[in-house]
Amino acid sequence: MPGSLSSYEYERVSCQSKYENTIHRWADKIRLTRLPLLRVFIGELAGTMILIIFGNAVVAQSVFGSNVSAFSISFGWGLAVAFGVFISGTLGYGLLNPAVALAFAFDAKVPWIVVPVATIAEVIGAFLGGLIVYCNYQVNIQLLDPGLTTKTLGIFCTAPSNAGNLAGFYDQIIGTALLALMVLAMGDYFDVPTYVFPIFVGLLITALVGAFGVNAGAALNPARDLGPRLAALAVGYKDAFTAYNSYCWVPVAGPYIGAIVGVLLYELLIGVHVRGLKEEEEHQKKLKDSDDY
Repeated sequence: MPGSLSSYEYERVSCQSKYENTIHRWADKIRLTRLPLLRVFIGELAGTMILIIFGNAVVAQSVFGSNVSAFSISFGWGLAVAFGVFISGTLGYGLLNPAVALAFAFDAKVPWIVVPVATIAEVIGAFLGGLIVYCNYQVNIQLLDPGLTTKTLGIFCTAPSNAGNLAGFYDQIIGTALLALMVLAMGDYFDVPTYVFPIFVGLLITALVGAFGVNAGAALNPARDLGPRLAALAVGYKDAFTAYNSYCWVPVAGPYIGAIVGVLLYELLIGVHVRGLKEEEEHQKKLKDSDDY
């Protein structure tokens, strides 16, 4: 009996080793180590899809009449961004936002080639996220709004308040400028650890959505609005791009301009001076080390 048990254990371990070796061989074939841009593409697509699923689902609760406060929506979007950055950051840069990608490229944080790759991936991810949210809430949407009008379009994309499109445009510039400025500050001088960075970004988004949600819905992200808007058009929202005096251009153009403004503000007010301080600190440290020697 002991002999047969040992033989069984040997065979079990041998089968496990064969299984693990097979898995490793397949993993080596599909691993993206040698394809960094494809890795970034997949990471941005997956992260943005997660962002939209959580974020749009939170908005859906409010549209369907649930007792959802403004803070709940802000905090929900903050968590959505944090989760998306966690997912995307494992494979790439955790950008989730074409405007942020542009800001990072302007500030030499990422190569310029990353901008179009990330942008396409993020729009596709947002589109898929919007479709998933629609499929999940299709019954509720049809009961509340069988004609698929602007009554439920807000689940997927942003809309202006009574202030109008121009006020929303300014709002997007200001909000995205603050987003770019703060993200650059967190990543540059404070050197926030990678495992904590998504939490800080999530808190920042919570604050921005809470502060800039009235005029234009606080898109702050071209992909966040364009992707789900395309999904809404695909499922039957005929006015997805023409509603509210063709408001659709505001959450796309505004964040790009805001991101550039944010980079310029950061460099003029903070970045140049911070790098000077860092260089001075390194110089003083070298002098101290040489004196000790």
